[in-house]
Amino acid sequence: MNSPPSKSPSADETRPAPAETNGAQDPLAHLPAPLRRLAAWFERGDQGLAHVERWLIALCVLGMATASIANVIGRNVFNYSLPFTEELMQILQLWLTFLGISYGARAGRHIRVTALLDFMPPWLRKVLLIAGQVITCALLAYLAWLAVDYLQSLAKSGRVTPSLRWSLAALYAVVPLGLALGALQYLMAILRNLLAQGAWLSWRTAEMDENEEVDGSGAL
Repeated sequence: MNSPPSKSPSADETRPAPAETNGAQDPLAHLPAPLRRLAAWFERGDQGLAHVERWLIALCVLGMATASIANVIGRNVFNYSLPFTEELMQILQLWLTFLGISYGARAGRHIRVTALLDFMPPWLRKVLLIAGQVITCALLAYLAWLAVDYLQSLAKSGRVTPSLRWSLAALYAVVPLGLALGALQYLMAILRNLLAQGAWLSWRTAEMDENEEVDGSGAL
């Protein structure tokens, strides 16, 4: 008798399991379940914050482009320059800069000097990475505290912008906020390095991920 033809596996059967179901791919898989759940809630909150920051940064860039184009059109077409555009662009640049502190720290995109670290063993690299993150976190937190003190003095003075007459205290509130959020991101990076294996530039970005992107072997 002829044996029945073998059935080829379907696409669903040959598809590899998702990475989320593989505990080996989770850098926090060795932690107790309560800590993993806490980390999951922590990460969801950070994702929501990242979404808000992304939209605010996009609105700042769009506002700067709109104000610049409107001023060029007014000056060259109508022979009239909008008096508030330069002031508005300075305000938006201020917001863009300090919102970018937290966003850049979350993505591990702040400038680092790694000439000496490249020659050190992995364990020492991680120790020095954590030390740098601790110093940066403390410095940003201290600057945020100084910015709050300066913001209080602005609020008492009641100063406003020359053209738009907007409160400087309200506009400069982004300074301590951005510094504090940056300190929070470095604190999260410290916790990630202490809880997970490997070296981490932020809660989401491993150091090897950055190296893969630099040498072209990893996708953005």
